[in-house]
Amino acid sequence: MDVTRPVRLMFLGFGEAASLFAKGFADAGLARLSAYDPSVEGGPGEALLRDRAASSGTVLLPGREAFSDADWVFAMVPPAKARVAAADVAPHLKAGAFYVDFSSASPADKRAAADIVGARGTRYVDAGIIGSVPASGHRVPVIASGPAASAFRDVFTSYGMDIALVGGEIGTAAGTKLIRSILAKGLEALYVEALVVAERSGVTEEVLDSFCAFLDARSARETAALLLRSHVVHAARRADEVLMSRELVLEAGVSPFMTDAIISVMQQTAGTSSAERAGRRQPDSLEDALAVLETELPGSAPGAA
Repeated sequence: MDVTRPVRLMFLGFGEAASLFAKGFADAGLARLSAYDPSVEGGPGEALLRDRAASSGTVLLPGREAFSDADWVFAMVPPAKARVAAADVAPHLKAGAFYVDFSSASPADKRAAADIVGARGTRYVDAGIIGSVPASGHRVPVIASGPAASAFRDVFTSYGMDIALVGGEIGTAAGTKLIRSILAKGLEALYVEALVVAERSGVTEEVLDSFCAFLDARSARETAALLLRSHVVHAARRADEVLMSRELVLEAGVSPFMTDAIISVMQQTAGTSSAERAGRRQPDSLEDALAVLETELPGSAPGAA
């Protein structure tokens, strides 16, 4: 693909993330930006939409028909609307154009959207934003997958985007983002529950000092390996310990949602043959620990060895 050819980029959906992308691209020298959002047709958000467009020099499109001029479409719509948005704009896409779907939709929805736009000869890219757009703008880390993902990377890294390829299959980026969200949002929820309890118990700094020292002692990947390797053989003991922690959560007047989930996970592993499968020794690596847990936990293939 000729990455030096002028790019005609249009946004489908022009919320906060899209408007910040547009501002970054404009600052990086990408001209001819335009966008379509239902609010432009007189919805309650029209005034805000027009203010956002003006800040980046983005031309607001009166309807979907103008997408026929797009070389690139950045679809930045809510996940529940990913398929509908693709179907709405597909009749107006030209063959050879690129449709980059940034929605946080499921892998199945991404594949369905790809089929919809692909029927028009449009090339689909499964993309996922894995950082904070308000903090980083269009330079936020993005992962991408699908046969057209490398072309997306080649064109838009030249405008300052941070794009990593994660696989050749559509749905890989979506799955990576959503499973990563379990870790990121789960950690967020744990901090909320634990630190509110700590604050009400008068030990916030002590808890943070101790826990952050634990996190800072090694790389994040090494911490993941340490926790999963030891979990295989120590889940039962840890369940008992967190049961005692639960009393402090209740005393602080906090609903123990995350604490109860921790206990359930620990007890689930303790109720399997994970420790016996590992010879009651910590597995040697993260991969070995995952092999034990994936086999023993519910949902593994029947007869897995």
